[in-house]
Amino acid sequence: MLTAELKHVKTVDEFYTEIRSQQEEHHGKDYCAMHDAIRKYMKDCKSYKELGTHQGGSAASVMTGEHKPEYMELVDINHEKYRWKLKSLAQPYCKKNGIELVVREADSTALNSISDRDIDMLVIDSLHQRQHMEKELAMHAGYIKKYIIAHDTTICQDRPKDALYRCLSDFCDNGTTWKIIERGTTNVGYTVLKRS
Repeated sequence: MLTAELKHVKTVDEFYTEIRSQQEEHHGKDYCAMHDAIRKYMKDCKSYKELGTHQGGSAASVMTGEHKPEYMELVDINHEKYRWKLKSLAQPYCKKNGIELVVREADSTALNSISDRDIDMLVIDSLHQRQHMEKELAMHAGYIKKYIIAHDTTICQDRPKDALYRCLSDFCDNGTTWKIIERGTTNVGYTVLKRS
């Protein structure tokens, strides 16, 4: 994944515009289509959590969207790239916009990554391996009330095509209260699950 050049940005809005532009220029059209899905379903949500923050492109899409959460939690095993730029912009932005921002540096399958509250939307964009996603779903899906959205569910380097989509499909088929309601298949793709 591209590490965008963002030294010059001064606001969260500039950060989001610039990171999306650079990611889609580098990775191709529709690479950030998941951001549009996140924003679409945020209208029903007051809380948001993501597993895999990297520089914070998805987080910034939520912060700058029309429907801002009251609570936002970012989990990554290493927040170095988030701290490098977005952290200094996000903290005052979230305070001004009434968003409680929690940042956890943790493995998304470790106990210290579990939330102590119910969350409306979970975004998964961490280690793109089926076994890892299975663990994430087992650990986190229980306290997610409305949506799970996963990135890279069509194509991702070093794994079979559709492996993560099949993981999500199997999860829904195994007697859970989740169903797939949307699948974006252009570029790396994304999948949206809704609790039924």
